[in-house]
Amino acid sequence: MGLDLRKYNQVFLDTAPFIYYFEENPKYIDLMSEFWDQVYQHQINVITSIITYIELLTFPEKENNHKLASQYRESLTNSEHISIYPLNILVADATVNYRARYALKTPDAIQLATAELCGAELILTNDTEWKKTEIKEIAFLDDLLAK
Repeated sequence: MGLDLRKYNQVFLDTAPFIYYFEENPKYIDLMSEFWDQVYQHQINVITSIITYIELLTFPEKENNHKLASQYRESLTNSEHISIYPLNILVADATVNYRARYALKTPDAIQLATAELCGAELILTNDTEWKKTEIKEIAFLDDLLAK
């Protein structure tokens, strides 16, 4: 996979990796399956934000795909390894800093603020906008595939 999760306790997962896994994206499914295998094998906490929950459920609900929406809800709310961090004033203040410093869109800034406040040791995404930050703990799926 190009990523060994054994040294991490807390990993923040952005929206796209969830989508790639649940919808079995052919380009990323092996990578994401290996990610989840390592999460369960090494008892890693996966953190995401309420933004991910909203983003994951919007499209299936819009398309009346209640089966996929239900799968997302069930997986995000009933997994012992996934925690959804809520939006609160601390996240809001950190979001302001990310938006001001890097000119990120609000959802992206919320994601990064949540990762920071939850103590994520690694952030997994495929959002190239995040490359303009100075955050060293970000791993991009496309970069991992290239390894």
